[in-house]
Amino acid sequence: MVQEELDLLADAAEMQRLTLRLGWVTHRQQTQRLKAYNLTMPQFMMLRALQRLGQGCTMSDLAEAAMQVSATVTGIIDRLEERELVSRQPHPTDRRSFQVTLTPAGEALLTEIDQEKREALEAYLGALPADGRRQLLEMLRGYLDVLSQEGLDV
Repeated sequence: MVQEELDLLADAAEMQRLTLRLGWVTHRQQTQRLKAYNLTMPQFMMLRALQRLGQGCTMSDLAEAAMQVSATVTGIIDRLEERELVSRQPHPTDRRSFQVTLTPAGEALLTEIDQEKREALEAYLGALPADGRRQLLEMLRGYLDVLSQEGLDV
């Protein structure tokens, strides 16, 4: 095997370790951050799915977007509705289903969480020199471009 191929194998293994670790650390930080808002990660993901899909989503739309089963979605929506972060109305044409809408309080909460996360990222990135920051961001954009060329939804 040529040295270049060996280097690529080593780099791929290191990338695998780093992305797994980054994913784990990011997930743990987000879970801790959400505790301050009395939200679980599944609840946050449901709010984010509602924001992404737009108003008036059906429960089945949400289940598909969040990759959850309908019974799980129903429980999550029940808890979010109790906190007035979402509202649920009967579907106008299907008596068996409901439409779920993000309330202004839900939107405000997501905005607040986003702001806190952005401030944390600013602090992390602020610890890097400006040229290193730009290089990191350029590399991440390039990596995401490669992933999107493989048909992955990034």
